[in-house]
Amino acid sequence: MYKTIRKLKEDASLQSICSIAEQVRKELEDFKPYVPVVVGLRNGGMRGRHWEMISEKIGCTVGPEMEPFTLEALLERGIDKFSEEIAEVGDRAGKEWALEKQLEAMKAEWEGIYFDVKEEYRNTGTYILKGSDEALNLLDEHIVTVQAMQFSLYKKVFEEDIDSWAERLMRVSETLDEWLKLQRAWMYLQPIFDSEDIVKQLPSESKRFRNVDQKWRKTMADAHQNSKVVEICASEGLLEKFREANVILETVQKGLEDYLESKRALFARFYFLANEELLEILSQTKDPTRVQPFLNKVFEAMSKLTFEGDNEITQMHSAEGEIIDYVTPVLTRGINVESWMSGVEKEMREAVREVLFRAVVSYEESPRSQWVLDHAAQAVLNGSQVHWTAEVEDAIQENRVQEYHAQCQKQLLDLVALIRRGLSKAQRTAIGALIVIDVHAKDVVQKLHAEGVSECSAFEWISQLRYYWEEDDTGRENMWVKCVRTEFPYGYEYLGNTMRLVITPLTDMCYMTLMGAQSLNLGGAPAGPAGTGKTETTKDLAKALAKQCVVFNCSPEMDYLMVGKFFKGLAYSGA
Repeated sequence: MYKTIRKLKEDASLQSICSIAEQVRKELEDFKPYVPVVVGLRNGGMRGRHWEMISEKIGCTVGPEMEPFTLEALLERGIDKFSEEIAEVGDRAGKEWALEKQLEAMKAEWEGIYFDVKEEYRNTGTYILKGSDEALNLLDEHIVTVQAMQFSLYKKVFEEDIDSWAERLMRVSETLDEWLKLQRAWMYLQPIFDSEDIVKQLPSESKRFRNVDQKWRKTMADAHQNSKVVEICASEGLLEKFREANVILETVQKGLEDYLESKRALFARFYFLANEELLEILSQTKDPTRVQPFLNKVFEAMSKLTFEGDNEITQMHSAEGEIIDYVTPVLTRGINVESWMSGVEKEMREAVREVLFRAVVSYEESPRSQWVLDHAAQAVLNGSQVHWTAEVEDAIQENRVQEYHAQCQKQLLDLVALIRRGLSKAQRTAIGALIVIDVHAKDVVQKLHAEGVSECSAFEWISQLRYYWEEDDTGRENMWVKCVRTEFPYGYEYLGNTMRLVITPLTDMCYMTLMGAQSLNLGGAPAGPAGTGKTETTKDLAKALAKQCVVFNCSPEMDYLMVGKFFKGLAYSGA
């Protein structure tokens, strides 16, 4: 404006316009001192209390009810002398108005937040909360906002309203947390106590759960009718009801854990199952055959059992189709699952020992190429290693290791010729595994010859895994696995018909180290880059000893209770 006036002054023809501009400028300059007063009085947050504050400061009553309510009338009352005080009141009114609008905006936003409680949950006749994430995120945001409002210098007028809203939000938050906690527990326990067998075995816990279940269904029916989050979560008594229900369900879960622990103590392999899997097994007391889908989680190589007559178990089957007859049938009728599964484990070992014994004693009764087809895969592998151990020691003592190497080479070629014939898939798998073992056996004999071994006590020989069929302390003949000064009884775990790991010098070293650690009641910690065979080598040693092997991958969710349960299982089962 000043630039424009300067230009107008320089142009003589525009003097009249220049005088008008000068007049306007003068009027603006004269009005300038009143601007803080106008800005303060025109603030949108001005309320009656603010006009009262101004009236008190200037010593006379002013406000919208004045007639006339104009700036001129206010100036006549000398309001311009209090411009700083009016600006201060106006600023305060604006800050209070901002708090008021923020509070109203939060309340309005919650009017549109609802739970999704429309669809029935898995034919249970009730509902579960869905869509709680939006409410939880909004709660976190608004709780932070309202806490900041509580520390505002301008909260006094709305303090009661702010505190009330903060309390309401906190109650909604606590209620929703307890609700979701209860929902997780209810969803976990509902299918468990839906089983009649579990209800019979846990009558006290079942009664407690039914009590909570009734309250849950009533609450969810109410939520189905009115799913507005801020209304239902702030309902009187709901938070206390949820807290009480959660305490009851914690007691139920503790009772359930104790029940499962008692079952695991009776049959140690249950320690390696998740609670859900174990409960599914324990709920099948009426029909033992329904346990079959979970069988390979307890006995890795078993795919199913043969039930005959009065539900007696007479055979076990591998996933490859191999069938092993039990020496003594396992009775299941009227017997708890953990008891008859202990019987399955006992008879599994007896059956494996029996087929091994038959394979060992019949080794020389027929050609080896026929012998490998007449017996179970596990019996063929370990029976062959028993005779290989004996034949190597005879060759060392009789100083004919080189001749025996030629015999090993011939046996290997016979197997290669045999596998080219029209064999079944299971037979090919068994012979393939035997070829892997025989290749290593031939290499060991070749090394013994190259090293000039002449005594059975030579380290080159005793550092190998050796198999013996000997009498134990009870006078009963059993298989023993030896390595250096370590010896272990063969575990007779059923391994089915699976391939074996190719054995290298490093594998032999791992076997020797882990066997030595076991003899000292220590553990092993194979180390190396990913994918180099640490796990597979350990699993193959377990196969060599016929011991149960459990592979457990750790995760961030693991806690000391899970680790404790795992080690209990190892200690109880001897895996």
